[in-house]
Amino acid sequence: MINAHMHLALMRNAPTPPRRPDPRPDDADLTAAGSRAPVTVRLAAPDDAPELSRIAELDSAPLPPGPLLIGERSGRAVAALSLSDGAVVANPFVPTADIVGLMRLRARQLDREDRSGRRRAIAWGMLRATG
Repeated sequence: MINAHMHLALMRNAPTPPRRPDPRPDDADLTAAGSRAPVTVRLAAPDDAPELSRIAELDSAPLPPGPLLIGERSGRAVAALSLSDGAVVANPFVPTADIVGLMRLRARQLDREDRSGRRRAIAWGMLRATG
């Protein structure tokens, strides 16, 4: 049995392991980036089609109907949400719950803006008809 003084002496003389640098996020390993990696939510463009097809294939699901929001982590698309019906496809190998939550929030904002825009157009039409 080692006494406390002997244990401390051994610990002081033990070599310290080299410190590993923090992992840098890259396209091949988005899971290491975790929640520290930058996230972008944007509308899909026509040139996003190959990436969206890849995500749907990874998720074993059909691509939802457009228009779509895309969620990106570290500049790489990892999820898509349909603004038509709310359906989602996501890369199952990357943490995406936070991104899907942000996409749902953005979809609600866009829906609210669209509805208030229609109300303004209706009100404007009524004012023009009576004026």
